[in-house]
Amino acid sequence: ILPIKHSMCGVTNTAQYQNRLMVYDPGQNKWISRSPMLQRRVYHVMAAVHRKLYVLGGNDLDYNNDRILVRHIDCYDIDMDQWTRCSFSLLTGQNESGVAVHNGRIYLVGGYSIWTNEPLACIQVLDASTEGKEEVFYGPTLPFASNGIAACFLPAPYFSCPNLQTLQVPHHRIGAV
Repeated sequence: ILPIKHSMCGVTNTAQYQNRLMVYDPGQNKWISRSPMLQRRVYHVMAAVHRKLYVLGGNDLDYNNDRILVRHIDCYDIDMDQWTRCSFSLLTGQNESGVAVHNGRIYLVGGYSIWTNEPLACIQVLDASTEGKEEVFYGPTLPFASNGIAACFLPAPYFSCPNLQTLQVPHHRIGAV
């Protein structure tokens, strides 16, 4: 089993659309090619949930070399080195989105629509927490439209989440004997 620490796929520095998946093996200190994605994409996001890598959004070129938004979701099984097309799709296409993962859900945040040529304020959520019951739905709307956004989840303050109180250490006690 290859220990995947980092992965990448998409466009190269020469702006050619690619469907290659590369993984970094720290034991060998090198990048290794794996099974190629089912479709070329650029400006997409990737997130891992339950040893599966989900590829969402982005765009590709059609037969006329026009950019098209990709709404279907592809899933890579890390252990089998195999791609499958998910039976569910994004509700709308999103390019250049942010991505965050929390509790088995992938949040696709903001982005850019090549249909309207405008940034997006939508958040789409892929709930991959239960295999066989995956679904995509809209989350809350951003207070502003933005593409190229960064997203992450921060733990709630200890006073708003009692089960985290035991994890909080007052600064004046750190390092005390």
